[in-house]
This record gives sequence, structure tokens and C-alpha cells, in this order.
Amino acid sequence: MRAAMEILAALLLVGGAVIVALSALGVARLPDPFSRMHAAAKAGVAGAGLLLLGTGLAFGTTGAILTAVAAVAFLVLTAPLASHTLGRAAYVAGAPLGAARVADALAGILDRRVFDIDPGRTARPRSAQRLSPREDYAMTAIPEFRRPADQAGRDSAALEPAPARRILCCLVGGEAQRAATEAALDLGRATGAQVTGLSGAGLEPRAWRGPLPIGGSFWSDWLTTRSRARIRQNCAEALEEFQSLTAGASDLDAVARHEETGAADFARLLAGQDLAILPAGAGPHGMPAEPGEEIAASLAKAGVVPVLRVRQWPGRVRAVLLVVGESPACGALAAGMLRSGLWSTAPVSILPVAEERPGVVAMVEQQAELLRQHGRRVAILPALEADFDITEARQLLARFDAAVMAQLSSRNGGLLDSLRLCAFETVADTVPITLLP
Repeated sequence: MRAAMEILAALLLVGGAVIVALSALGVARLPDPFSRMHAAAKAGVAGAGLLLLGTGLAFGTTGAILTAVAAVAFLVLTAPLASHTLGRAAYVAGAPLGAARVADALAGILDRRVFDIDPGRTARPRSAQRLSPREDYAMTAIPEFRRPADQAGRDSAALEPAPARRILCCLVGGEAQRAATEAALDLGRATGAQVTGLSGAGLEPRAWRGPLPIGGSFWSDWLTTRSRARIRQNCAEALEEFQSLTAGASDLDAVARHEETGAADFARLLAGQDLAILPAGAGPHGMPAEPGEEIAASLAKAGVVPVLRVRQWPGRVRAVLLVVGESPACGALAAGMLRSGLWSTAPVSILPVAEERPGVVAMVEQQAELLRQHGRRVAILPALEADFDITEARQLLARFDAAVMAQLSSRNGGLLDSLRLCAFETVADTVPITLLP
């Protein structure tokens, strides 16, 4: 009997230690206060509870077991209340979420404010108002200035192509930097716009975020220094290449600049620009990044200026793909493409993604109708389901030179989400250029 109790105690102690370790990893790695709080709550109840029960069984006395059971009962009664109170306080204080969008069930119920955090990465404060239970709202930590996809935005006068007068080419380095530079220069020659090559902006050195062990500050400083040196080297090479391509070009109005600013000040530099062109795969730390973590994805969420993401530069665009998913921003894709004036003679194919989701079919029909009203040739492709075959999808996407999307990735984070295929990432990795209007 004693041996069985010792084995059970050991299993409980090991299980509690594993849960606490995983919770600590979640606190260090998860992107926002709410998800970190979710991970910490597991250590406070499940992890500590198993450790207490294992300790009580290890002592083997009636008093120790009763004490452990009483402590676990106390945790079960108090920890959920504490987590709820902390979560409510974080929401009301305006604590930002990660890059993923989630349904904001508390909009209009709690008065969410924005203070005590970086104003460059917070959402605008929203006043409490009564909402319909059927309305869909999204909460994000990035400021948004995107035009709403309403009926007024579809007015013909408002959708006339706006002549591009200023084009910003972001010189951040990477394998696709030369293609992005060539795209900016070709568009500048075709439209007569001024092309500004800007290096150093929107990049931040990689730094350790989380608790530091003894002596860890030296490692953190070394990591930041190495990251900053790599960023400067990549930007210098990209700037030198931009200057060599524009040297002696009498048919081009080109300006080169270098300004080291973080992501929070990048929007200020975009003021007055009509189009921002970035290379594919450019991450905020000067390293290659997944589509959803690129600088282009952050700018697309902010909606300050249309973004052209270049993986390869085909020179001439013969076919355009418009990808419509369940995001409300997909309802403004056709309007944004028409306003940009890009690829005015190319036929457009509309690809629905998971058309069983609410609103996708309606948005596809609206986009097709709007494009036909402006004289564009439109075809609607069969829907791309959630469990699509990636080989067949790439064969379909290879027919197109450009894509128009509202986002580069639909992943929300998490282990299961990382295992599924993402239609938007597949398009971004296959089609040469992507417009994020």
C-alpha cells in the first residue's frame, strides 16, 4: 500500500511540475497579456494542485493529506476569481492583443480605454455603446485607418484611379529586395511618380523578452547588438543597390534616404505616400519572416497606405487574382484595387476561400459586380476549401502574376492553428506580387 502511494505521489509531482513548466513557457512566449494570463492560470490551479496533492501523499500522514486537499480547494475557489478580475482590469485598461483578430464580445459592455502602453501600437479608444448581438466586431492592437466597405465607398466618383505621385520603396534587404526595387522604379517611370528609397525604417533589433537569468543581461545586450549590426548591413546593401540602379536615370525622379526608426514611428514616414513597396519575407528584425509576421502584414493591418509586396517582379501583369475570405476587410478589395489604378487592363479572377463561412458568397458577388461596373473582365473561380490540396492550389495560382488580398495570413496562433494550411500564405508564397489595399 505504501509503495502504491509513493508511486501515485511521484506521478502527481511530475505531472504538476510539467504543467508549471509549460505554463512558464507560455508566459514567456505568448504574445499578449490575455493569453499569458491564460497560461499562468494553469500553473496556479492544475500545476500547484497536483504538486500539493503529491506532497501530501508523499508525507503519507492524514494531516498532510487533509492540508493538501484544503489548499487545493482554496485554489479552486479563489484562482478563477483572481484571473477574471485581472483579465477585466487588463481589458478596461486597454491592454493590446497580439496580431491576431478575435471577436470582441465585451465591446459596448465595458468601457475600454487606452493608456499606460505605447500609443503607436494601441487601438483607438472606443466608447461604450449598445450593440446588436448579430453584429461582428474585431479587436486589434494596431491602429486602423482603412476605408469601410460600405455602399458609400462604392460610389463611382470615389473609385476613380488616383494618380500615384509618391512611391515609397522600403530598403530592408533580403532575397526579394532587388525585385521590389525594380518594381518601384518601373512604376515610377510608368506613372511619373517620385520614388523614395527609404532604408532603416520599420526595423527593430531583436531583443530578449521575458525574465533574464543571472548573467542574462550580457547575452541580451549581445543579441541586440548583433541584430542591429545585421539590420544596418542589410539596409546599407539595399541602399547602395538602389543608388546604383537610379544613377544617371534621367527619366526617373528618385530620392534615397536613411532613417532608423521603429515600427511605431514608421507610420509617420508613410504620411503623404500613395504606395509602399516592400520585399517579400522582410521581417521587423531584419531576418526572414513568415508572411503573417512581415512588415508588409503590419502595414496592411494599419491601413495607412496601400502596400505592394513583391516576391518576384514579372514586369507586366497579365492576370490578377482577388482572394476573398471571411474578413470584413475583403469587402473593400475591389474598391482598393480600382483606386490604385494598377493593372487596369488585366482580367480579374475572384477566388473565394471557405465559402461556407458567413458573408463570403455575398462579398464575392459584390466584388464581381463592382469590377464589372468599371469595365473589368471578371471570372469567379471554384472556392478553396479549408482542407485544400496545396499542390493543386499552387498549379492554379501559377496562372496569375498578381494577387489582391486583405491579409497575408489568417493564422491566429496556437499549436493546432500552426498545423493547418493557410490559403492566404499559399497565395503569398506562390503569386509574384501581392497588393494589400
